[in-house]
Amino acid sequence: MKDNETLIQTGRHVTQFPADVSLCAGCSSCEIVCSLLHDGVVGPSYNRIFVERGTISMIHRIYACQHCVDHPCYHACARKDQAMCLDENGIVYINEEYCIGCKRCIKACVFDPPRINYVKSSDKSKRKAKKCDLCRTRPEGPACVEFCQVRCLGISDLPDERR
Repeated sequence: MKDNETLIQTGRHVTQFPADVSLCAGCSSCEIVCSLLHDGVVGPSYNRIFVERGTISMIHRIYACQHCVDHPCYHACARKDQAMCLDENGIVYINEEYCIGCKRCIKACVFDPPRINYVKSSDKSKRKAKKCDLCRTRPEGPACVEFCQVRCLGISDLPDERR
């Protein structure tokens, strides 16, 4: 965490089971299915969930939006309620049609690394923020959890104490 080690009130979010029992193989299936489902393409710029590969320790960490209860990314958005929106279940999501790519949401994220991705493009109209929305319109829930080949991902309401 950026400022201190206090626990941040988190909402329902994707979590990796503790590293000492996690079987994450670093296969990237969570990243791939996420970008395919949301954007129809695969690439690091399109991820909403991130795998940090421990090349020496072989312990891989998964980072995804923790859906903070106080929603600092939502409040920082220059186009709040158009680009950064909050649904009735407390899920903050990005309506990319209205995102101007100002990165205020990324700077407001209290986690390190920030859990919001940014599409870099020479075309300014394509520069957009992307963050986990828990696949909120998908009846089956988050695709990353469903398609994790080693079942190391789940959904939690508890603060992630690993970080």
